[in-house]
Amino acid sequence: MKRNILIIIVLLVVVVIGAGVVVTTTRRTEWTTSSAAALAQFENGLAERDKLYYDDARAAFTKAVELDPNFLMAKYFLWASLEGEKSDPRAAKLLDEFRHADLSKLTDRERFLVEYSLAADDSKDPAAAEKILTAYAAKHPDDPYVLERKANLATARQDWPEAHRLLARLIDVAPNRVVAYNQLGYLEMGQGRFADAQKMFETYRYIAPDQANPHDSLGELFILLGKYGEARQELEAALRIKPDFCASYEHLVRLALMQGKADQAEEALDRARHVSACQASLGKGLACVIAVWRPLLAGDWEGVWKAQQASCPNVENNDDPLQIWVAARTGRNAEADAFVKRARERLEKLTPSAPGRGYMEAFVAHAEGVRLLLGGEPAQAAEKFRFADRYLTYRQLSMGIVKLANRVELVQALEASGAHDEAATALAEARAVNPSFVDTLVHIMAPPASD
Repeated sequence: MKRNILIIIVLLVVVVIGAGVVVTTTRRTEWTTSSAAALAQFENGLAERDKLYYDDARAAFTKAVELDPNFLMAKYFLWASLEGEKSDPRAAKLLDEFRHADLSKLTDRERFLVEYSLAADDSKDPAAAEKILTAYAAKHPDDPYVLERKANLATARQDWPEAHRLLARLIDVAPNRVVAYNQLGYLEMGQGRFADAQKMFETYRYIAPDQANPHDSLGELFILLGKYGEARQELEAALRIKPDFCASYEHLVRLALMQGKADQAEEALDRARHVSACQASLGKGLACVIAVWRPLLAGDWEGVWKAQQASCPNVENNDDPLQIWVAARTGRNAEADAFVKRARERLEKLTPSAPGRGYMEAFVAHAEGVRLLLGGEPAQAAEKFRFADRYLTYRQLSMGIVKLANRVELVQALEASGAHDEAATALAEARAVNPSFVDTLVHIMAPPASD
């Protein structure tokens, strides 16, 4: 009997050990590498990426590639983390490597991620990427990477219910993806449901109190709503947690400018310049923003034009609607028309179902509306501004500022065309978001006095 018990115990130990081996193997074969050290660095990179600590994620992915030069997915996520860094030579080199890589030994997910990104990068067939996503999603509907990408597409198309459903499902199947709460907060923000957005960001902060981004997101929301004291508290909290969280320095700059405090904006930029990780990403861009806002806040449109030319690199290729505002208000009609033409050309390149088309249509309509309003056709301008308002959202601070500005332009067009009651309603709706900043916009965007 004792011998039988001993055999059973031995068998149980073997089963347990075997189960442990199976679990370990299953976990490790999720990503194709033969190096445990490289895998550890890679997983650390994914964790940093989910916190939006992109510099730390890049460093971890770079180390993973050094430890295993054949680790294609480490190279993939390194490339993805470089996507916004157009000047980094590694990005183009990695993309070319993916195009010539043997994907046959990868897992289904790994193959999907590479093929989907390659198709998305190829502008010749914009629908190809979505076909790849749809095919993979049919087999793996609850893969977190599928849910994340489908949610991004739904958001770009302003299909808010679908985006919300997908993000809620993402939280169900991958509870550690707490950044999904951040995305849900921005969905609510985009629809103007600011109380719900605040609750979602606060939930994110509660779940991840040691991360900077929940504080930064709350700060961004509070700036938009004119809750400037609360915004500063959250942004400073983010920087105490992570002193090189560059987005919070940018938001501190924009916070100061929306308060009309250009000197405080300079101080925030100077702080960013002393953080090596933020120097390249924020330096010239925010210096341009501050240089332009100084005359803008004074209503000096000629000064805005000069500041743009002097301080803003590649201004002619910039999509900032400030270009159309300043060109039209300083009588530079050729430049204004050229801006509208470039915007229309970009719109024409998008297919009817392309993500982001709605926003681009709104952008074009807004630019056309500005041209019409300042060209003496306010009734036609009002139609353009009404259309733009349907697709412009509050989903980010920069987008929210454009939406508020569009509403102020609508108010001016309605007033000029004699629709005073509708103008009063539109102004009240804009002021309900941020009364002090809307009043500033009304002042600085008033049409030039006629001779």
